Amino acid sequence: MGQWNIICNGVCCYGRPKAAFVAKSMGVSAGARHTVMEMLMESGETEGLFRLIDAENGVAGLEARWGDDELERVFEAVYSKRLRNRREKLPEEARFFLAPIFELDHREIHVDSLPFLIYAMVRNQRCRTALKEATDREADRCYEAYRESDLREAAFFCWFLQEERELARNAAGLLLLARRQAEGERCRVLMEILNLGYKPLRNQIKKLNAFSGDNFSAALDDNSDMAENLSRMMVQMAIAEDLGIPVLHDYLFYIVLQMLLIYEEEMMSPPAGPVCTREGVSCYRKLQKENPHLESYHASFYLAGSEIMERGKAGGCGKTGARGKAGAHGEAGARGKAGAHGEAGNAMGVWEAGNAMGTGKAGNAMGARETGNTASAPASPLPGGKWGIASPPEPMELLFLHYRLHPRMLAGIRLERRECEQIFSLFGSLSEEEYESILLTATLCKYIEQLHRRCEENQLEELRFRTRQIEERERQLVLRQEQLAQRERLIAGQREALERLAGDQTQKIQKLENALRELVERHEKEKEELVSLRSFAYQLRVGQEEELPAHGREKLEGLRLEKSLVIGGHSNWQKKMRCHFPNSQFLACDNRNFDPSILRNKRYIIFNTDILKHASYNRIMAERKKGQKILYVHGNNVERCLGELAGQL
Repeated sequence: MGQWNIICNGVCCYGRPKAAFVAKSMGVSAGARHTVMEMLMESGETEGLFRLIDAENGVAGLEARWGDDELERVFEAVYSKRLRNRREKLPEEARFFLAPIFELDHREIHVDSLPFLIYAMVRNQRCRTALKEATDREADRCYEAYRESDLREAAFFCWFLQEERELARNAAGLLLLARRQAEGERCRVLMEILNLGYKPLRNQIKKLNAFSGDNFSAALDDNSDMAENLSRMMVQMAIAEDLGIPVLHDYLFYIVLQMLLIYEEEMMSPPAGPVCTREGVSCYRKLQKENPHLESYHASFYLAGSEIMERGKAGGCGKTGARGKAGAHGEAGARGKAGAHGEAGNAMGVWEAGNAMGTGKAGNAMGARETGNTASAPASPLPGGKWGIASPPEPMELLFLHYRLHPRMLAGIRLERRECEQIFSLFGSLSEEEYESILLTATLCKYIEQLHRRCEENQLEELRFRTRQIEERERQLVLRQEQLAQRERLIAGQREALERLAGDQTQKIQKLENALRELVERHEKEKEELVSLRSFAYQLRVGQEEELPAHGREKLEGLRLEKSLVIGGHSNWQKKMRCHFPNSQFLACDNRNFDPSILRNKRYIIFNTDILKHASYNRIMAERKKGQKILYVHGNNVERCLGELAGQL
């Protein structure tokens, strides 16, 4: 278990309330323990529950060391049958006390601590101050975490006043961020907030060796708010976990756990709306038959006074309103109770009585109620009529005006027929007067619900979140535009590079084609030279030696005027050959580092294959120029070599 497991995961355990119930029963008193043992012995199911031991005086005794499994066997033997037979006959308090046995036994129990911790922090003044300081530093991240969670659709935040909901949402976001981080800095901050607000509970828990169900009583308050008491109990378990004090799963613990499960469902699940029943629809129709113009009440009697007045009989006497009671000169108000208009100011202190006929006093202008003069002035069909006289407000209207409100502000909030039928489904048969008051209350509730919804939609955090979303979308679009522009530039650059590469490759192909032609030509020449060299080698192998023909010597005489390069052969052979080729250059057979410029202006290149390095031969062949003829000789006999040269020429 982690240090802040309750903050991150809530209360998780495997329920064994039957064993805890037996332990609780036997721990009440020695008499209760004796009674349980007697009932166990009477059941006869004691096998394996006791073992014989030897006392010091030699008398055998029974010893019972029971774990949860043995305690559950005792429960089945002593209580199970009795509870099944008498469960429905027990009082409600007893059934609630025994509920964990039937609901939580051998079940994986998980209670989410989030709503209880939020409630505990928001309802505590010190926690509120510390929580506001902690959430102000990262209010945007807290609200974003809350908005992305399922809490937004839960009914939990309806438990708070509108002024508390912002802090409650931020607390929820901070808890959600702490759960993502798990065992991080935010968990420590939350624990510090709880310790600051519930310091007395922490001081009591620090003195304990183990936290049991009996210690939950320290969290009970006299405010009768069970949700707040349960939230304190959740805080107690979180503090005990932080201090490393074990929490014992006794029977009172399971009772608290049962209550936490009930309140968790109530906090997080939206309440089901009222359903129209046949009885409610029937009651509504009955009232509708008694009042043919009941549709005006859909907007509440207090909101439709002018329409009611227009349907009335606007005579000099009698009823002028929908439910009027004739006064001294008929009804002139929305509800038709005329009264002494001169006393209208006394009803509200500063109620405007009007300046009827310019006299300044409504009482003098219209007369008192006792005059009975109904023909002195015609009744006005609207409140305040042409005489500027308004009927005195009734208590409900006075209550509205006391808080600077007016029922006419609800004129745009219309109750639908279905909602009116739901009212009768909730309240049953209603009189006309009761229906009017309830309609006004229902209309006001609907108005408040619309205000809450508008506040939720236009709250500062929501507007900030929407602004951040718009800015983020704009930033993403700008970034995407820049990426596309960069990609376009990259593609254009790649295209130019490919075009340049295509041009370079075309030039390389042309050069390679030219080089290929040169290699083919060179190959042909080398092939001819190779044929001549093979022929020469073949002649040497067969040992044919011919005299140098005369015309060959003549050609050699002409060679004295040509520039040649002679490479290979013995050094003495090269000295003798210098006499025949004074204008030629000679290279030693192992000279591989010669200057390639010596091949310039050379018409013939003569190789003495008797002594010749392959490296020198390969380099000469690589550096030779176009048109230079290759001649081969073999041996150290100068005359023979001259004959070979003459034969090749």
